[in-house]
Amino acid sequence: MDDNDVPYVPMELVSNIIGVVVVISLCLWLGVAYRLWVIARTKPTVREGLSLSEPESTSVSVIIPVHNEERVIHVCASSLRNQSFKELQIIFVLDRCNDGTLEILKKHAKEDDRICIIENDSCPEGWAGKCNAAKIGASKATGKWMLFTDADTIFDKELIKCAVASAIKRKAALLSLLSTLTITKNFERIIQPIASTFLVRQFPVDRINREQRPRPFANGQFLLFTNEMYTSIGGHVAVKEELLEDIAFARIVHQAGGRVQVLFADGLLQCSMYSTFEAFKQGWKRIYIEASSRNVNRLFRSGVLVLIVSLFLPAVSIAGVVIGNANSPTLLWASAASLVATAFVIGWIYFINKAPIIFAIFAPIGGFVVAKLFFDSASILKNGTPISWGGREYILEPKT
Repeated sequence: MDDNDVPYVPMELVSNIIGVVVVISLCLWLGVAYRLWVIARTKPTVREGLSLSEPESTSVSVIIPVHNEERVIHVCASSLRNQSFKELQIIFVLDRCNDGTLEILKKHAKEDDRICIIENDSCPEGWAGKCNAAKIGASKATGKWMLFTDADTIFDKELIKCAVASAIKRKAALLSLLSTLTITKNFERIIQPIASTFLVRQFPVDRINREQRPRPFANGQFLLFTNEMYTSIGGHVAVKEELLEDIAFARIVHQAGGRVQVLFADGLLQCSMYSTFEAFKQGWKRIYIEASSRNVNRLFRSGVLVLIVSLFLPAVSIAGVVIGNANSPTLLWASAASLVATAFVIGWIYFINKAPIIFAIFAPIGGFVVAKLFFDSASILKNGTPISWGGREYILEPKT
């Protein structure tokens, strides 16, 4: 076939196809903007507890599994000691630590008798180190509420008081928080807003918290249980085989008839999730696999959706501006409107996630990386590739 045999595609047809896609894109981004506005106006935050009465006749045991956390443990311990809620038992479980974590915590324990330090030097077969350490800490807990958190978290002084008050008001057997993630590295600034958005898309907070047919979800950085519920479901024994114990806990509590509630931390709980890009990728793969209920097709579809939203639709709108400028003012203005809506919404997403808005210009790169995380997660499930987490390896079975 020579050049003369190449089928002729009328420019009008090309413009019409692009125009349809541009209109779809514009409607999509306007819909997302509306959804973000609704969330911003109605989103539940743990700050609601600031206006609630001080919880009476109750106590909280805080359990923190720790493995070589000398970089962050002082700040974590200090923030817990400074809580306005005083009926605290603070249990640090040092799981096979060989750095300076113990020495730092001993200084805190000398100054505050609410602190209990447990050293653990082994992990049973079939257990992840973090889950085993949490179980050990729970066995020493005496509070009416049990709070499991991570060593790389920072608590505002009002956080535990607010969380307990909110849990009581909401009649929650398990209250979890979506922490405010610190963004200090460039890969976090570029990718984390996109990664978080596509997780929240699967678990919108209003659907998690609704009374009828909720979608159970929890974040392991902050799991506040009633002691009664934690004990009745078997504690961490019930989730020892799970890759992510937080989502598993949410589902088990729901199945047991307990209410699961999730609130935005809104700055009262800060967390630095991953120190390296490699850890970031591995962590988000684990999250996406469990959030997608280990469904290969769902993971693949999510990856395709990310590519469409972050790369294909903006590219078509740009093409619409170029072609419309030459041939169709209507296409030009529609494409320009779509690009403006895209830029506005993506900038808003980066703003919500505390990333510098200027980094929104790298959103296509962030979208590409997140799409690859979804595709890699699907491949891990499909091929039975082992995943390392918490000191053990998991080979996960796909679910339909």
